[in-house]
Amino acid sequence: MKVLFLSTWFPYPPDNGARIRVSCLIKALSQKHNVFLISLLQDDSHPEDVQHLQDMCTIVSLHKNRWFAPSGIRNILGFFSFRPRHMTSSYDPGIRSAVARAITDLQPDILIASEFIAMDYVSADAHIPIIFEEFEVGWLHRQASYIHNVAKLRWYLTFAKWRTFARHLLNCADLFTCVSCNELELISGCYHPSCPGVIIPNGVDTGRYTPASHVPEQGFLLYNGAPTYGPNLDSVRCFAQDIYPILVKHRPDAILHVTGRIDGLDLRDISICPGIRFTGYIKDMRDILRRSSLLAVPLRQGGGSRLKILEAMAAGVPVVSTSIGAEGLDVVNGRHLLIADSPGDFVNAIVHILNDSALAGEMSDNARRLVEERYSWSIIGKQFTDLVEATASASKRR
Repeated sequence: MKVLFLSTWFPYPPDNGARIRVSCLIKALSQKHNVFLISLLQDDSHPEDVQHLQDMCTIVSLHKNRWFAPSGIRNILGFFSFRPRHMTSSYDPGIRSAVARAITDLQPDILIASEFIAMDYVSADAHIPIIFEEFEVGWLHRQASYIHNVAKLRWYLTFAKWRTFARHLLNCADLFTCVSCNELELISGCYHPSCPGVIIPNGVDTGRYTPASHVPEQGFLLYNGAPTYGPNLDSVRCFAQDIYPILVKHRPDAILHVTGRIDGLDLRDISICPGIRFTGYIKDMRDILRRSSLLAVPLRQGGGSRLKILEAMAAGVPVVSTSIGAEGLDVVNGRHLLIADSPGDFVNAIVHILNDSALAGEMSDNARRLVEERYSWSIIGKQFTDLVEATASASKRR
């Protein structure tokens, strides 16, 4: 079967959640089918890296991603559009033409578009089965909880545009996927899709991580989320301003190590916190995970489900997270991780794990078993491949 895969994220290197997901799903599909990739390129993408994808797919075309620029002229004009400004600002008609040509030339059996930007380039009259992969709206709804006054009115206007846009997209697809029950319930309840939705959770390559090699250093806390992503930066700021001032009274040795690029970020309000270290970009997370006493996830924004938590669980690192941070994962508080939502409770959970090695070991063992049984990419990849095959087959029978 020929699968045309349109990706918002160039899937190499697989160094963030979106890239990891796309890379693993394409790899799974390629075990049985011919995958043809049209991908957007990010600022840190290198076209020569296509050599690393040759065993998984055939590259059809690569396109520079027009990231949302709040001060750009296209974004200003977006105020007067019925479409969301993010989509107006980033839209490139050349990509839509490339997708149409690929459908004509390749005659694929099915088209998969990953995330909103890619979905926007799919025409409703493509005359092939279409799957919209990782349809996610939770981030939009959650914004309403932390904005106020005039910003609230602006949010309502933005929400109205996004809801109309999302409903239009859902009318173009044969099926959509999302990462959690929460997302599926939200989409079904607020957007009334005309096509079915299926949960394909995020996962982790359990074979890459060996909990037996975990040798934690005292007070070594980790946050493995790049600060260039807004919700991650907010998490680090929350730790610096709200959590660390309490934590230092109980564990003055505790230092949060934050991975990922920080280019172009204003970190002056965070850098004054003595309890935070920025490591920069780390290509292979396994070494720093081995050294970590725990993963701290004080996330207050965002949606989906957290690959950073699954990665830590696979490596045998205990986790303390907010409810939002653990959202979308089938975890039990006190069994697989500790969940705490106030700064004081978050500190108590950190101190509990740091001071109780038996508890830390028990939770790590439970969490490792969970990811092996539920969140291994080998299992999820097969589920996704079966879903793609069934969707293509159902379309042929119609």
